[in-house]
Amino acid sequence: MIKKNKIIAFIPAKKNSQGLENKNLKKLNGIALFEIAILNAKKSKFIDEIYLSSDSNLILNRANKLKINTIKRKKSLCKNDSTADSVILDFIKNYLIKEKESNEDCIIIYLQPTSPFRSDQHIDKAIKLFLKNKLSILISMNENKNFFKSFKLKNNIANSIFNTKYVTKNRQNLKKIYSPNGAIYIFYANEFLKNKKINFTNSGYYKMSKINSIDIDDKEDYELAKELSKKYLKT
Repeated sequence: MIKKNKIIAFIPAKKNSQGLENKNLKKLNGIALFEIAILNAKKSKFIDEIYLSSDSNLILNRANKLKINTIKRKKSLCKNDSTADSVILDFIKNYLIKEKESNEDCIIIYLQPTSPFRSDQHIDKAIKLFLKNKLSILISMNENKNFFKSFKLKNNIANSIFNTKYVTKNRQNLKKIYSPNGAIYIFYANEFLKNKKINFTNSGYYKMSKINSIDIDDKEDYELAKELSKKYLKT
């Protein structure tokens, strides 16, 4: 496979989080989540450069020791309502362009630290799919087995979101539905600049298992990840 486009990994790792304090600094098998993301990106056969964005001096200093590019994130991009799109846009406009990267054909792979069971092999398989199928966007997914059985809760009452016939139907007889797992997003920098956001229309996909798709958002997720990391985490 001939790789013509520069591929840049971008890792967001702000200090604070609503669901779990200092989430990106939490450790699995003695390694912080943001470090796991860096190490797996460094093992990739296709990634040319790695950037990490953070408002934490501790994270930035430790990332520098791993010899990657670091960005001190603006306070305005570290609020609870700050979006991933706004952080990515700032990165492209103020770092890729200012550093005179050839971003016209630059491919960005967005790797959140909260997906610690995403390995370098997952990363490279996703990149291969992206390049082979000449995609403009690729996202990682896993099967959402309870999608049609979902309920919404309001005023102490639960109501089925979809037809009630699905609630007691065997899962094997339901259509397979997939949801983004937050582990891998791949897209072109110039396409992102046009839309100012990740455009998910007609996106390619890379399927991952339930365990590999674990996304640490709160304490329960972290405790589960700690148990599973003893067996499944490879760094």
